[in-house]
Amino acid sequence: MARWRLITGHYLNVLLDGQSAEWEYKEIDRNTGKQARKIFPVPMLMDPNDPADCNYPGEIIVCHEGKGERRDIVFVGNPTPDMEPYDEEAEAISASLRQKWEHPIESLPTTMSDGESAFMAKLMEAMGQAKPAANASVSIEQYNELKSLVEDLKAQLATSKPSSPVTERRV
Repeated sequence: MARWRLITGHYLNVLLDGQSAEWEYKEIDRNTGKQARKIFPVPMLMDPNDPADCNYPGEIIVCHEGKGERRDIVFVGNPTPDMEPYDEEAEAISASLRQKWEHPIESLPTTMSDGESAFMAKLMEAMGQAKPAANASVSIEQYNELKSLVEDLKAQLATSKPSSPVTERRV
């Protein structure tokens, strides 16, 4: 069995009574009076938030042809990252496609290496910008001095009156 549960809405190429879902376009040529007919395979929107689409209570279970249960919706093609595998065969298929689903930007490192940070420092220096400040530690004396300044400012703000005068209302 290869069965998946849809987590979000999907446009899937599904089989309806063994045939793919199709859209038929008909056109009559004005000169000859003959009818031209074209049939296009189209995907169907399967949304687990729409109760009309659910084939099980509150969920949509899809499978490949001949790999599911009677109530499952048969689809053609590969599963997507938003399909939750229901069995071991589905997990194996999803695992084989996982590398294809990874976005290349997400695989880039999030921090700079030493060489990159040195390059950035040289680049900023060449552009006339100051070097970025290093993470220098603050001494206990400096910390206590800043702490007392903040406390003094808080006390001044608590005792001061509002600076904006109340405007009179005209009737």
